[in-house]
Amino acid sequence: MRQLYPDLWQTSVEMRFGTLRTHAYFLEHSDGNALIYHSAQEADLSRISKMGGVAHQYLSHNHEIVPGLHATSSRLGGQLCGHERMQPYFGARKGLDIAFQTLDTEQHAGGLEVIFTPGHTDNNVCYRYASPHGKTYLFTGDTIYLDQGEWRTLVMTGDGGDRSTLHETLLKLGEMPADVLITSVAVGDMRIVEVTRSEWRAIARKLADELT
Repeated sequence: MRQLYPDLWQTSVEMRFGTLRTHAYFLEHSDGNALIYHSAQEADLSRISKMGGVAHQYLSHNHEIVPGLHATSSRLGGQLCGHERMQPYFGARKGLDIAFQTLDTEQHAGGLEVIFTPGHTDNNVCYRYASPHGKTYLFTGDTIYLDQGEWRTLVMTGDGGDRSTLHETLLKLGEMPADVLITSVAVGDMRIVEVTRSEWRAIARKLADELT
């Protein structure tokens, strides 16, 4: 596990679907710590447990419903969180412990902001956190991702994704201040990208324009 900022760590890389590199992120804060996205890396989970575990594990959308998901959250002591529209994708399996109902934004534990961001699928959530150490982290899930260093979007119509909805989501996100963009997946090297307010707005607007 690699420390990125005083309160944020990145888990070891995992591969999904043959080409996608994924990481999860451990956020340390006074209200119980958080794991954002999902990790199955034994060494990282052991270290997180030794660092106090987590109060919550936050999922970005239904593509993170994988075998071992509940075992991980239980091991770390956390409640599994995501948007209520994820619930049908669990099928007969145990679902979310905390299901967000917002169609806009809401505050959760430790000041983590939950942002409803449909478009990639119909149940996407991004998370934003203003760190007391000075930077605001935006966890974008798969709403945007890096493909060989270039920003991309992907609409999964089979999971409720919609181009016009994602267009509106990107315009909304671009107006939300962020200093660090943290995706859940990447094709090629995964990078944590620091941006200025104008750079982030330009990235979001360019991706939105590509959907029209």
